[in-house]
Amino acid sequence: MPTSAPKHRPPGQKTAKQRSVAFDRQRASATNRGYDADWRRLRDAKLAANPLCECEDCARDKRVTVAQVVDHIQPIAERPELRLAWSNLRSMAKTCHDRHTARTRGWGRHRDG
Repeated sequence: MPTSAPKHRPPGQKTAKQRSVAFDRQRASATNRGYDADWRRLRDAKLAANPLCECEDCARDKRVTVAQVVDHIQPIAERPELRLAWSNLRSMAKTCHDRHTARTRGWGRHRDG
């Protein structure tokens, strides 16, 4: 038995999952984007050395959150020479990283007020 009413979608409108699959198909592989074995070793070392989120939001709110991802402060696309530089990395919680990425890449929705 369904748990919710069916949702109306105009013909041709893709679901979020379909949009995600299409986006992933268009972009290069993780290795080609700079996330190779060297990166994975460095990421693991960074998370071991700094297991808590180092984002500005957690620091401002004095929140203690476990980090699951490592963020490049200067993106690889802008500064490829800093891809494996320890000083260009920060440990982040997944939700904090997703929020930061949406803000910096313009994926978030603009809200007035």
